[in-house]
Amino acid sequence: MNRHNKADKPHLTLLSKIVLVLCSILIIAGILSLIFYVETDATRSRVIFSMFEVTVMVFLIFLPKMVRRIMHLKIPPIMEILFVTFCFCTLILGDVADFYGRFGWWDKLQHALSGCLLGILGYIIINTFNKFDGYKVKFSPVFVCFWVACFSLAAGALWEIMEFTTDELFGLNSQQYLQTRGTFDDAQPLLGHEALRDTMYDLMLDLAGSVVIAIIGFFDLKKQQGHLIASLALESDSPEENNAREGRLRTREAGKLNKEGRLNTREAD
Repeated sequence: MNRHNKADKPHLTLLSKIVLVLCSILIIAGILSLIFYVETDATRSRVIFSMFEVTVMVFLIFLPKMVRRIMHLKIPPIMEILFVTFCFCTLILGDVADFYGRFGWWDKLQHALSGCLLGILGYIIINTFNKFDGYKVKFSPVFVCFWVACFSLAAGALWEIMEFTTDELFGLNSQQYLQTRGTFDDAQPLLGHEALRDTMYDLMLDLAGSVVIAIIGFFDLKKQQGHLIASLALESDSPEENNAREGRLRTREAGKLNKEGRLNTREAD
């Protein structure tokens, strides 16, 4: 029994372990730089905020493990790898390593990828709720694709609100409203239409990425035996939940059989 529980215990993927070690090194380096090297307040603020983002990255590494332990959901390793990779590219490479400032296309790439990931998450949400609830709701492919696009766009809007909030509170340039691109840059702000360009491009890229996933899902759902979208669901590792769901399914199937039997009897009479 103990061996079985130990085998079922969620573990970090190899990628998550590597990123965790790197984050630990960055935190130690940040502490040492604050003690021995940083002299100006501007540099100190940047190092502290970078350490905060590294700490957030550490939390995100353990988030899939926490979801499984608290909500009893099995997250496939490939989903965890995609999630950790995207967070690493956004927080560590984008902000801490200043890829946003060095490469003008980095922010756009992240938003396009986030649109795709959010589109996949939209399909996962529908399939998971249907699976755990025991019902197989027959949504039309058009409705499911519309939901996926709307979900991704709404999540993208929430991200933009978060960026605006951090810019207001910490004087950052997350929404790239300054004449330079770096998150920690201090430059003159853009004026008029140009100040809105980055936010609107980000939302359009979120939508474009989700539309790509929605189109792929549409043609998969149109197939009579399409399995790509149907496989996007989380599994429960709770024996009680699995037994209860199987019981509901058996009860529902028995009800269908009884109903069909009554209809056949009436037709025979």
